Amino acid sequence: MSQPKTVLLLNGSPKCEKSNSRQIGKFLSAKLEEKGLKPEEAFIARLIKSPQGTEKLSKLVDQADIVVFTTPLYVDSIPSFTIKAMEMIRDHRVVEPQVEKPLLVAVMNCGFPEKEHMEIALKIIKNFAEEASLRWGGAVSVAMGEALNGEPLSESGGMTRNLTKGLSLAAASLAEGQPIPLEAEELTSKSFLPLFLAKSMLRVFGKRMWNNQAKGNGDKPDMYARPYESGR
Repeated sequence: MSQPKTVLLLNGSPKCEKSNSRQIGKFLSAKLEEKGLKPEEAFIARLIKSPQGTEKLSKLVDQADIVVFTTPLYVDSIPSFTIKAMEMIRDHRVVEPQVEKPLLVAVMNCGFPEKEHMEIALKIIKNFAEEASLRWGGAVSVAMGEALNGEPLSESGGMTRNLTKGLSLAAASLAEGQPIPLEAEELTSKSFLPLFLAKSMLRVFGKRMWNNQAKGNGDKPDMYARPYESGR
């Protein structure tokens, strides 16, 4: 691959601009822009709604040298409309074979503190890259993504210091047309907090979140109901 000139930040989150996926991808895209690449941004949730939008989506992928594909993991799956977009892009590139193979980088985040939850979904994206004639550029897997709270990443340190350092290393390789190095993948996947502390916080704040949602929906009294349990 020749020296890349353009990068497409392809956001697969339904939250679009407010998503944690975007903030991680924006940091990486900005680092690539510093190295001379021209950035462009697209939101799958909006483009997938019309034939014109899906056609534009396919063209954006075709024209990019690097595609930074960001998506959240919801429980254990990529959002359904994002999967649909992947299928459409693959079908387009199979029907209209492309000479150039953009470098596809997967950027995924989930609410769980363990990165292992994302392994299967990342393998699915890697398979998509192969079927759509895209060159696999590696993956960034961020656990506890909700802790970012939709705010831009900062290089000032704190809990995201490993993540930003890893993204900067990734950008250096990608700008040369090379996949993300293993060191960068390992840095970006490090937990923001020690695992025992992260799990303790999830138990406390997770329970509070579910209680508040149940109360807001008028379901609080029925949270522990067992209507299908036999013998009672």
